[in-house]
Amino acid sequence: MNVDNLSENKKNIIHLREVTSSEKQLKKKKKTSRLLRLGESGPEKNSDAVVKELFDGIVHYANLNNFVKAEQLREKLLVEVPSAVHAIVRSGEIIEQKKTACMDQEKLRLWADLFNQFNNSEATAFYFALKDFVVKPNQPVFQQGSCDNRLYFIRSGSLKLKYFDYDVRRNVSIATLRKGDVAGVETFFMITNHTTNLIAIEESKVSYLDKSAYQKILAENHAIESKLCKYCETKQIHSHQNQPDGQSQRAHKRYKTELTGHMQRLDPNGKPGEEISGVKIIDISAGGLGCLVKNLKIGEAACLRNSRIYISASYQKYSLSYELKKPAKIVSLKFLPFGECSVHVKFEEPMGEDRVMDIAQHTDVIAYI
Repeated sequence: MNVDNLSENKKNIIHLREVTSSEKQLKKKKKTSRLLRLGESGPEKNSDAVVKELFDGIVHYANLNNFVKAEQLREKLLVEVPSAVHAIVRSGEIIEQKKTACMDQEKLRLWADLFNQFNNSEATAFYFALKDFVVKPNQPVFQQGSCDNRLYFIRSGSLKLKYFDYDVRRNVSIATLRKGDVAGVETFFMITNHTTNLIAIEESKVSYLDKSAYQKILAENHAIESKLCKYCETKQIHSHQNQPDGQSQRAHKRYKTELTGHMQRLDPNGKPGEEISGVKIIDISAGGLGCLVKNLKIGEAACLRNSRIYISASYQKYSLSYELKKPAKIVSLKFLPFGECSVHVKFEEPMGEDRVMDIAQHTDVIAYI
């Protein structure tokens, strides 16, 4: 066979391969297009046909690791043919099996103490809610004063956790976070700003859990919350264990109280708005106070964060009644069980220590730090 014939045969082989590949892609597109049209209006089908078509679609997308689409079709199956119990259960098992097979074992090992607390459903839901990104040297993950509602899991590299101390006008290092550490705990579980900076020392891989994704997985996996909180408490202690003595970010001694007060949000012109009643003041210091507010909605709490307020309360000293009235700023909020929200308030102007102790003395409390 001469060179010209060999070249011509190669061209034909190449052409045939291209046609074959194109045909396969076209078939795949047609199948995907057909699956995407599932549930759209069309000729009436009996329930068995609908179940088969939806089930096949679920399996198809699960095999492609497209779990979003697979779960969307399973939801459609639940709505359209709720009596198809076997297909609904089996499709759920298939999705869970495929998800488990796709989970990165190295990532699971890093946070084994957390994942060991989860059952299979909780573990897969939590794992697939995590998103990944890479942070470059000297690039901040979050900054003091910002609020991003994310919980960060360090996969590799090293990052410096520090804060700027306005009293001494310098940065104070708290800890170096490395593989397996967790950051952003305070802002994730509370509606508050970051009190620290997290900056990469070297290129680092980080996974994060966004608050909105977290709320979605909690809808079907309520137990995740207590397990995650408990785990993060231990990690938060670890992150702050190297904080130098005397460098506490709380400047004033606090005292427990049992005062009932009122709170009003101030507009930009300082005009009071609607009053929030049923405010229970549970501790007080020269710099601010902590209180519990009942029946506060999440949207209302988000609006209150960083806002100026006017807080008032009264207390008895012997036979006389005294008023506590202070303009302040809300620095953090955290939702608690039984419809309560913990609110931390910073006074615009510190109160005298003698006044604080006077309030404490006449509300039968014990001082604590």
